[in-house]
Amino acid sequence: MRATGIALALFVAACSAPPPSTASPTPSPTREPATYAVTAFLDLSGSRGPRGDAQRNAMQQWASSDAQRTTPRVKLRVVDVAGSDAKLVLELKRAADTGDTDAFVVGVPAILDDTLASAIALVRRPVLFTLPIGEPVGDAAGWIFGLAPTPDAIARALVDALPSRGTPGIVVTNGSLAAGREELAINAAFRSDGRPSPFVMSAALDQREAFAQRFKPFASTGSGVFFTGPAMSYTDPVRIIPTADATTTVLVFLSYLTDANDAGRLGEAAAGARWPGLRRPTGTVLGTHAATATDALAMLAASADAAADAERSRARIEGSTFAGIATTYSFTASRHTGVDPREIMLLAWENGRVVAARPVSVPVR
Repeated sequence: MRATGIALALFVAACSAPPPSTASPTPSPTREPATYAVTAFLDLSGSRGPRGDAQRNAMQQWASSDAQRTTPRVKLRVVDVAGSDAKLVLELKRAADTGDTDAFVVGVPAILDDTLASAIALVRRPVLFTLPIGEPVGDAAGWIFGLAPTPDAIARALVDALPSRGTPGIVVTNGSLAAGREELAINAAFRSDGRPSPFVMSAALDQREAFAQRFKPFASTGSGVFFTGPAMSYTDPVRIIPTADATTTVLVFLSYLTDANDAGRLGEAAAGARWPGLRRPTGTVLGTHAATATDALAMLAASADAAADAERSRARIEGSTFAGIATTYSFTASRHTGVDPREIMLLAWENGRVVAARPVSVPVR
């Protein structure tokens, strides 16, 4: 009887115990002592530009150098997403499951759509973007930090570079999401000035031959031609960016996504091409993208919490002003894109290096 009573008591206690929690909080990162694990997502292969080699090399050099004077030390892991937005999202979700990363650097031309924002909200770690994004909104916004000018600020700088308000505009798109975002921003800048909307032409891979024929009537119009999206799509496999000559008077503007490797493939078109970058790295070995990637690591190191408290690290970035190599970044609770638009300048390719572009002049008709 006594055994029966004990068994009954245990049964009652088990039935009255609260059910186990079904919540699955984000696990704390498992990492080496005194380290801060950072994963960088880059395009090291695939057909999307810009290539992430310069960003990778700059971050690896910083991570292995004496520049790390703080504890914890950044431990860098680089992942090639090979031009795939789906792989970027999958890697973020994997990190949310394993909890092995303290923060992320995204060095690809990502679009902050619902899918990517949901993955960032799930991982709940600081995510720093080195290429342009719009001001983040929604549940994930607090974790997202933009270390490049916004697409709207870049479009404004490009349109303001035209020699006159009467200069017509042509937007060339490769059909990518990044190109579409830039097209919208340039159109908005034209409209806000009361200018006629620019003419839009497709140069997607399956329309390359038709593009050359459609562009001919515009070649001598003195128009500002904006090639949106990664420049690599307009130089490989065949360059379709026009070369300035006696019959071609258009002003060629490329994307912020252009880097020194792209510029080196411009060939004869380099003399008339300009693109936006940041003022401070111009003429240096690093260049805008690589300098920004280096700043991303340094910023994360400066804000890293020794106890791996992600919220504390996030709050430190949000409330800080950081003087980096590429520029000075300033964030607030309401502004997570930290670059002053006045830091944008037009760049050009001369004598095998990136330089500050000369002022745009009125084309000779």
